[in-house]
Amino acid sequence: MSDFSLQLYEYNVWANQQIFNRLKELPKEVYRQEIQSVFPSISHVLSHVYLSDLGWIEVFSGQSMTDALALAEQLKEQTEAKEMEEMEALFLTLSERYTLFLQQKEQLNKPLQIQNPSGGIMKTTVSELVPHVVNHGTYHRGNITAMLRQTGYPSAPTDYGLYLYMKKTEMA
Repeated sequence: MSDFSLQLYEYNVWANQQIFNRLKELPKEVYRQEIQSVFPSISHVLSHVYLSDLGWIEVFSGQSMTDALALAEQLKEQTEAKEMEEMEALFLTLSERYTLFLQQKEQLNKPLQIQNPSGGIMKTTVSELVPHVVNHGTYHRGNITAMLRQTGYPSAPTDYGLYLYMKKTEMA
């Protein structure tokens, strides 16, 4: 499972970069353009994904869910104010932290007890939650795709199958 966790996370990094690369091709104002959607702008979606990913690595590293949520709330306003290039750099730095963490195989199956702020405790492992982190990113990349289409622009392909195909053809 550990190799799959890292591979799945590497896909997540690739897919996020596909979105950033596409956004850099578009007029700068698209990043903050107000859109009638789940989020008010693409910048808000990326801020949400970043803060969520940051929260999960904090939990994986031993912080409580309550502390991780408090950190996200504390950083929300300043993260939403970041320009696209700054967000891309934050994502890159965070992905390096995840990659280093996920390469430590002993961390992947270490038991986690996560106190849900709404009550209850979930017993799990990092390797069980990595798909959640990736799936959350995939869901919100879909939001970005829809938002781009609403503004008249196509998105970038971010499918896992495409990622695997490209990775395997690069190795051939």
